[in-house]
Amino acid sequence: MTRLFYLPLAVLSAAFVILCVHHSTVWPWNVVVHEDGRRTLLDTIFYFDHAAGELPLDLLLSAAVAGAMLCAFPASAARPLGIPIAICVALDAIIIAGAKTPASYLFQFHTRDDEPMVYGSHWHYHFLSQAALMLLPLIFVLIKYNRVLVTAWAVFAALTIVFGISSDSFIDPRYLGHQARELFTHTLVTIPLAAYLTWRTHPCVPRSHSCERPELNWKPVLAFLTISIYLAAGVLVTGARHHAQSADWTAVICAHFFEHSFSYLIVPTHAQLFYLLGARQA
Repeated sequence: MTRLFYLPLAVLSAAFVILCVHHSTVWPWNVVVHEDGRRTLLDTIFYFDHAAGELPLDLLLSAAVAGAMLCAFPASAARPLGIPIAICVALDAIIIAGAKTPASYLFQFHTRDDEPMVYGSHWHYHFLSQAALMLLPLIFVLIKYNRVLVTAWAVFAALTIVFGISSDSFIDPRYLGHQARELFTHTLVTIPLAAYLTWRTHPCVPRSHSCERPELNWKPVLAFLTISIYLAAGVLVTGARHHAQSADWTAVICAHFFEHSFSYLIVPTHAQLFYLLGARQA
């Protein structure tokens, strides 16, 4: 499990070094790195509007991770909820307060700054990648599902009904490219970080022989790989890279890791809260 911490650390470090080398500086904070050609690295990290749009998706991913971890590592004792609740509420409030137009982002109207505001478009921008990402933590699930996990998928289904399903998620090169990038970012950083911190922070009673080596269920990985292959093939076939906002691959890929800086706070903290809530109901 400790490897789940070093993977995100290595990926973020590599992305930072690449940006430094690409822009010929060891202090890239005020250098424009974002694919829109306007935001500096600091602006990209503190991109509150983007974080507001990602908040519903991040909360679902938090619950998926928490439910999976609860299956593999049931809490050995009830823990106080006061501090985790305070941290999560504070983070959510900071994001919403910091966003210039939080409502349009929260209600999934926004994709790109130069694109029209369309209801549900942001959800469609993430539909396949979100499903794949929520499937990945199920690698830890070998027993019957718990309430946290079931709730996460029920809410995902409900929001899909609310925002609808669009063919853009499956065939539009912009949507395919963005979903592939989301999958790449969260698989390498967000999910490993959330899983590790949830395991590390709370006492666990492993269902397998070792806390470090839980038994794994590889069946969900097949579904995850199927969606991943579809997105990868879609990116190649449709020429999605030509529809990116920038031709600079470091802006499209490396800077994107830092665009999700708030996700690296939201998903681990909320996963721990959902883990504790689920443990109390077990």
